Amino acid sequence: MKLNTCCLFVLALLALTAMPTVAEDASAMMPMDGKAPAEIYRGQGLVSSVDAKAGKIGLSHGPIASLGLGAMTTNFAVVDRSLLANLKKGQKVAFSLVQAGLGQYAVSEIAEVK
Repeated sequence: MKLNTCCLFVLALLALTAMPTVAEDASAMMPMDGKAPAEIYRGQGLVSSVDAKAGKIGLSHGPIASLGLGAMTTNFAVVDRSLLANLKKGQKVAFSLVQAGLGQYAVSEIAEVK
């Protein structure tokens, strides 16, 4: 019995000494600003509307499985209004979304698909 207690103590001590190493490794993967990297969701669809003044784009897109979205038309904000510069209604595009708030997503990248 005494041997088991001794072994458990040694194992617990080893585990505790390894913990700072794990924490240091995890912090090395974090961006410099301390925020977790944003998850990116990708989709394809057609531009249904562009409102450069409001910084919004309407996309008639296929399913985005990683978000649990079926095919639909959705209006999204854009991270940077310059993304809307060369887009026109009816263009086929590939786009990336990032979370912009609770249950809200914004277009972070968009490019015409030919």
